[in-house]
Amino acid sequence: MMFSSYNYSKKEMLGFLVVCAILPLYFSMFRYGVAGALIRLSDLLLLSLVSFKLITTPKVFYNFAQIRILPLWFYISYILFNGLYNDNVAASIKECIQLVWVVTYFVIASEYAKKNSKLFLDLTIAFLILSALYTVLYHFSLGHLTRYKSANDGKYAFGLLSLLLLLKSSMFNDKRTFKVFLLSLIPLFMSMERKGIFGVLLIFLLLLIIRPIKAKASAGEVKLIFVSSLTLLLSAFYFFDIQGFIDEKIYQSNFLDESIALYTSNVHRENLLINAIQIIKSNPFLGVGSDQIVYYMFDYYWDERLINGAHNFYLDMLVQYGGVGLTLLISWSLYCIYSCYSSNRYHKELFLFYIYCMFVVTFMAVGQAVMLVFFMPFLNPYMFLNHD
Repeated sequence: MMFSSYNYSKKEMLGFLVVCAILPLYFSMFRYGVAGALIRLSDLLLLSLVSFKLITTPKVFYNFAQIRILPLWFYISYILFNGLYNDNVAASIKECIQLVWVVTYFVIASEYAKKNSKLFLDLTIAFLILSALYTVLYHFSLGHLTRYKSANDGKYAFGLLSLLLLLKSSMFNDKRTFKVFLLSLIPLFMSMERKGIFGVLLIFLLLLIIRPIKAKASAGEVKLIFVSSLTLLLSAFYFFDIQGFIDEKIYQSNFLDESIALYTSNVHRENLLINAIQIIKSNPFLGVGSDQIVYYMFDYYWDERLINGAHNFYLDMLVQYGGVGLTLLISWSLYCIYSCYSSNRYHKELFLFYIYCMFVVTFMAVGQAVMLVFFMPFLNPYMFLNHD
């Protein structure tokens, strides 16, 4: 059997199977409408797992007090304060519950990943294959060979699957896994999920660049590369008239043809971004509150079908929680990255995983799916533990 080499009892292996199945099954079409509500198989598994852990090993929840997670509780407290400030308490509580649910899953998952990171990664990949295969077969049955629109959050499984296969093949110099990675590109490109395709290609190119030098680079050289890259990025903002470009786009948006935007995704998405920037400029520090972006978008459209969020995690966060909220979140994220880097306990591929997750959410609408993608490497880096 595939996992027969791991020496675990049936109970322990069942725990691994359940915890590793939850995230891939969230990004799947295993969801059903019951009494007007959407029930996900992954939510039922997580509820069962949390209940079981509360009864058998409640000490696992002591990890809520880990130093790396404590700043996240401060961020959650800020969301509640933001709800009070914007007279939007109910939506803020809902947002906090969603975030705590995500943290709860990763706290439990990280315990299993620390026990055996390779088994955790293998099982996650296996369930992602199941998730992606089910989505493909479902759409094939409808005669849809490409662009799996009915998948909703399920389409994110394709990019995540290809990425983890690529990183695993790199970590262990595994040629067999690399061949599976190449095969996984077929359904990824057939799904036409652009953010996943671009994200995987970005990491593939970065691997081609860093693999020849990563064994030779010293810590000082890595820091020099980081500082140089940051300097170039800031220089781009200084030398190019970014504010002028935005002002011109805002001016053009006043003459938007909504009949074109309704059926042209790129036009609509760009206009949503520009409108989000205008909302941010009016509410720069504390934002407008949880779930309020759609309400503020009413000022920019006649056709209600065009009203949506910015489809950009960072802009959505700025709109909702302002510069204060986004600064808290990004500061915590950078702290986690530095902590993992300075510990020397992880494969270098973890930092490519950070890049992928932080990149793809740039094109994702705010919600639980984007939370899972963004927080995955920060709350559970242990699948990349280097036991050597």
